Amino acid sequence: MMLRFLTLFGLILATSALAASPPWTKDLTREPMGPYQQVPPCELTYELGWNNWVTAGRATLKVREAAGGFWRADATAASTGFARTLWKYDCEMTSIIERAGIRPRHLLHSETDSAENCRYRVSFEPRRVVTETTTTPTKGTPNTSTAICPYGPMDDLLSVILHVRSQALTPGQKVTRVVQPWDKPYLTTFEVLDRETLNFGGQKRPCIKVSIKIRKIDRSSLELSSYKKMKTSTIWISDDALRLPIEMHAEIFVGYMSARMTGLRMLEGTAAKATPPAGLLARPPQQ
Repeated sequence: MMLRFLTLFGLILATSALAASPPWTKDLTREPMGPYQQVPPCELTYELGWNNWVTAGRATLKVREAAGGFWRADATAASTGFARTLWKYDCEMTSIIERAGIRPRHLLHSETDSAENCRYRVSFEPRRVVTETTTTPTKGTPNTSTAICPYGPMDDLLSVILHVRSQALTPGQKVTRVVQPWDKPYLTTFEVLDRETLNFGGQKRPCIKVSIKIRKIDRSSLELSSYKKMKTSTIWISDDALRLPIEMHAEIFVGYMSARMTGLRMLEGTAAKATPPAGLLARPPQQ
């Protein structure tokens, strides 16, 4: 009887610990959307660079309206040229985001290198995030697993960009959000550093300089730890009504990476409309 009591007492303590909010939640930015909420349907293209030496790849981002009050954001990226001979990489991502409040609902993400393909299907719920991961080795058998992070709501990579751009972004302003870009959550802080001018399309464009700091969140215990793969990261957002991400620099474990916008196309009519893709729901494991 005593052993049963101690076991039950231990389970109660463990459950209470998980139910309590982790200490880092006090640092979260809980303000609603800012004044720059209008997102025009558009397609952006970027050139990716490595170590200020070689063009490493290209990326595109397309944002369109979807029925039911959603945004559909589609992103692709791939290594190119000499960089592709060193690291063959292809990536596709689709995010379904509520336009009201800019909350992600579903994420589909696929990335392929020479060793394997990883596919993530993520469902963002109000109090948890369900992630279904399928890994297919180049030579081997596919493996599918499902994980649940007992915290919500949180952002995906594209919704957090939309949330940050909506803010006033005054010097010194900080925005801290929980972000799951693919299969793991991170505590991410954006801090407005200054106003600067960058050249884009042969013209000088006023921009907002923002630093990004990332810490890992254990999705089981919700404990924080450092993120050693990225040392520093900075993004420049156009200081106008569009609030577009113009350029990004990051010092990561493989060197210095950069992304610079090379094209902007505004979408109109049927090109500005989209439908959600099939197979969005990530199902939790059967109990």
